[in-house]
Amino acid sequence: MSWSGSPQEGLPTFNVGCFAGGVFAGVAGYSTLGLSKLPLHERGHSRHFFIEFISAVRSSNETVRDSLLGVFEFIWSKCVDSREVVLRGDVVKLPDGLVLGERFTHLYAALPVYYDGDFKSVVVEDGKSVAIVWLIPIAADEARIVAEQGWEKFEQRLVERDPDLMDFARDLVS
Repeated sequence: MSWSGSPQEGLPTFNVGCFAGGVFAGVAGYSTLGLSKLPLHERGHSRHFFIEFISAVRSSNETVRDSLLGVFEFIWSKCVDSREVVLRGDVVKLPDGLVLGERFTHLYAALPVYYDGDFKSVVVEDGKSVAIVWLIPIAADEARIVAEQGWEKFEQRLVERDPDLMDFARDLVS
């Protein structure tokens, strides 16, 4: 399945693809398609990145799917409007009213660790390298950990507690 937004002159069109039937039973994967056509810059640096976002959820619930599509449209627009990249360790607050599950109000950008190691970037047809950024829904308390203790500490806690990051009803990391 896929979803597309309205085209905007000179900009890539918002597209999201949904993939099911993979390695993880009952999991649907979602990915932006085409964002990598636009170079995005790292704040405070002159280098640029080409990226696509992914997320995965252990649910086929239409409400969850629609919320996730809203999140993808929000993060796509944020990157296109600012021309700034979202990379590993970044936390993005979702706009009011856009919540995943019942309590996930932020997104954490991570490496796609549930996938093969080579999946953290792909080379596309024109030879450029595209980084794959996994968007993990997190709660405000988890975002606070990243802000106060750093993304390395947060990821260390994820490794220690090993929550199912594809389950939007998972226990929070404290």
